[in-house]
Amino acid sequence: MSTVRKTIAAALAVATLGLGVAASSTPAAAWGYYHPWGWGVGGLAAGLALGAAAAATPYYDAPACYFSRQPVVDGYGNIVGYRRIRVCN
Repeated sequence: MSTVRKTIAAALAVATLGLGVAASSTPAAAWGYYHPWGWGVGGLAAGLALGAAAAATPYYDAPACYFSRQPVVDGYGNIVGYRRIRVCN
């Protein structure tokens, strides 16, 4: 996943959580104002944000591969050259 896509996914997750908190917060009032949804909107927003973040991550990352040199030996154990091989972790 590219850096730009990660940044966009993180920004969307932060915006979703921020809007969820803002929508579910209640004003500090002495007469006991009660928001009818309680924590439901915030929980829903957090669930959607976590679901989007989980969907954005790939299931399988390709292993990091590199090329290495391996000696080529003859029947007597003498090194007669080298060959490139691909090594993946």
